[in-house]
Amino acid sequence: SYALFGALFLHFYLDETSVVLGMTAEQFQYQNLWWIYEKFNRDYYILLAGKNFEHRSKIDTNAAVKEVFGCSVDDYIAILLMIFWLCSQHPDPLSAPESLYCRKENTILTTENITKFIGYYSCDYKELREDSLGKQLLYSKPFIKTQRYGVYLAVSMYLVSMMVGNGLYWLVRDYYFKQGTQKFVNAFGLLFEDYIKDLAMNYCEPTEWSVLSTGSKKGADFLFDFGVLQILVESKSSLLKLDVKQQVPNLKSVKTFFDHTISEAYAQLNSSYEQLNGKVDVPVIKIILLYDEFSNAAIIELSKSEIFEKDPLCFVMTIRELEMLLYLHHNDKIKEKQILNRLLDSIKLDGLHKNIGAIYEELSIHENPHLDGKMDYFSKMMKHFENNLQ
Repeated sequence: SYALFGALFLHFYLDETSVVLGMTAEQFQYQNLWWIYEKFNRDYYILLAGKNFEHRSKIDTNAAVKEVFGCSVDDYIAILLMIFWLCSQHPDPLSAPESLYCRKENTILTTENITKFIGYYSCDYKELREDSLGKQLLYSKPFIKTQRYGVYLAVSMYLVSMMVGNGLYWLVRDYYFKQGTQKFVNAFGLLFEDYIKDLAMNYCEPTEWSVLSTGSKKGADFLFDFGVLQILVESKSSLLKLDVKQQVPNLKSVKTFFDHTISEAYAQLNSSYEQLNGKVDVPVIKIILLYDEFSNAAIIELSKSEIFEKDPLCFVMTIRELEMLLYLHHNDKIKEKQILNRLLDSIKLDGLHKNIGAIYEELSIHENPHLDGKMDYFSKMMKHFENNLQ
């Protein structure tokens, strides 16, 4: 009976934390909209702008956008920014006179292009009612075509602004998905690894990081040497499904994410850890690195307690947090040392285990300067938008 009670308690406890994971994954997107600009910059760099990416040829972003919209990536973004501005003025963007935005010859900002764009990102009431995602269909199609008058209305400025951050990624992903292949998903995982290599080459000395060789048994992807500790990294570009990121998440999709992403990554980390154990004289911690954005990765660690409670060496980290750590490694040794010392304290047997987000919060590390300056592609695209408008 005690075993049965324990199993039932664990079942309901895991369900509860999964619900919290889904609720916060959705709500935090609305509370901290800075992620939109960062996601835009990161996606643009990985999908298009990054130089010397080994797997660049596996995805043709320009070809995908050209086939869907008949324009370049930069022109697609200019139209997207124009629609964002129009929606900020009125929920019916197509009611705006063309003279408002079509002010010069040879501009991409025409009524025809804007109409085509909004049509692509629209659904009608019937589609919304019948789609398995329900209201979450509006994340990918934030415009509703009304039944009576056929007017296209923006459902929410939040959803339109999120389209600015996610639009390019999902356009290319959907383009390949409609071809009936997993080409994008597989290729983006490799591009994600290329991006991590790019970060390492920019912020680390060659002796401070390495790509781990792939053998017959799957292991971690990278090893970083920070002197006082080493970090094993297994990168995962898998995204938490949309039907999880809601007030009543699909628990089956939650389980799939944990089984295919978190548990698999942990097994790969342990495989590499066993090979390193005893060969280095500093602690080695294990990092499950996620491309998906989580405002509180502690909920993931809590939801998979059989891993993170039993193994204090293991942490979940987002790509944003890795960008910040490597930037500080190169530019602010004092802050870096504070992070590393807290990580060391966290893995002590008698220490209080803290997730990486909590450590950053304690140290008031909030900004991500990696995506400023030359990585600020949003500002560069605003200039292209301005050139089309004036």
